[in-house]
Amino acid sequence: MTAGKQKTRAMPGLHIVAKPTKVGPRWYVYAWRGGPCIAKVEGPRPIITRELLDAQYHARQSAHGRTAETIDWLIAEYEASPEYARLKDSTLKDYRLWLTRISARFGSAPVEAFNDWRAKGDVINWRNEWAAQPRTADKAAVMMTTLLNWAVSNGRAKSHAIEGIESLHSADKSEQIWEERHWQAVAAIDDFPAHVLQAIRLASLTGLRLGDLVALDWSQVFEKQITIEKTRKRGGRAVIPIFADLAAFLKQIGRKTGPVLLNSRGKRWTVSGLETVWQRRKPEGFDRTLHDLRGTFVTYLAVKGLTDEQIARIVGWTAQKVAEIRARYVDEARVVVSLVDRLSN
Repeated sequence: MTAGKQKTRAMPGLHIVAKPTKVGPRWYVYAWRGGPCIAKVEGPRPIITRELLDAQYHARQSAHGRTAETIDWLIAEYEASPEYARLKDSTLKDYRLWLTRISARFGSAPVEAFNDWRAKGDVINWRNEWAAQPRTADKAAVMMTTLLNWAVSNGRAKSHAIEGIESLHSADKSEQIWEERHWQAVAAIDDFPAHVLQAIRLASLTGLRLGDLVALDWSQVFEKQITIEKTRKRGGRAVIPIFADLAAFLKQIGRKTGPVLLNSRGKRWTVSGLETVWQRRKPEGFDRTLHDLRGTFVTYLAVKGLTDEQIARIVGWTAQKVAEIRARYVDEARVVVSLVDRLSN
């Protein structure tokens, strides 16, 4: 049998024919017997690849006059959905980033391919590109699952196999606070930006999430409380009592109109802007985040004598969560001080 007439063991639905050349066989891969040629390969007989199956899928869709139901198609469907339209601006920014990354890696792949158990390995391999940044890597897997879950829930796919991908990040989920050593570490930096320190101090005296902190306006500041009618994350109402420390801090700012916090250009901060500057200027080896300032505020209120229930209403936590941080940082500190006093007598 000549090379030109050689038959090969067919891959799923694919038809492969080898033709001789001076340097060896050239393989022609057809989407199906009698279908369009989707690849030409020199050298060894072609093996099944994701690219060949994708090309076959597109050829079949085209032959039936249908739009190829690829991941790019699914992303477009999702972005046009009411579920996507309801996302908050901060969430949209993150989703757009990850949908762009998904498109770059899987955009031409058919949606139905992700119903194959082997596709889970493809997603894990892609996620592992960020293995050095576990939080980021986990976001990759979560966003891919979010997209495919939406496809199933909205009739764009029957099912998918991208479930149960274990997280790479395994942080301690318990709340932490800024202790005296953390404030001293910041104070030890001679040229630490005053406008960043101002934001940190206000966060520790209000317990506001960063989105609400940078959006805080003087129109929301009253004599005895700060009132935010609709918070950015939960959409609920927040009322922050103005104790003497916070009153003194607000008085030092001097201004009484516009944003309470301003960046170095005299403009309102953005969350990403504040976080970026903080990451650049924070003390080396610093083991706390800006989010931990919420726990710092909780301990502040506990020391002021507020009950767990009162604190929970202010910061939007459960009373149990407040009790845990009280036991860890407030009650524990009081016990230690009491012991030192006894032993000193």
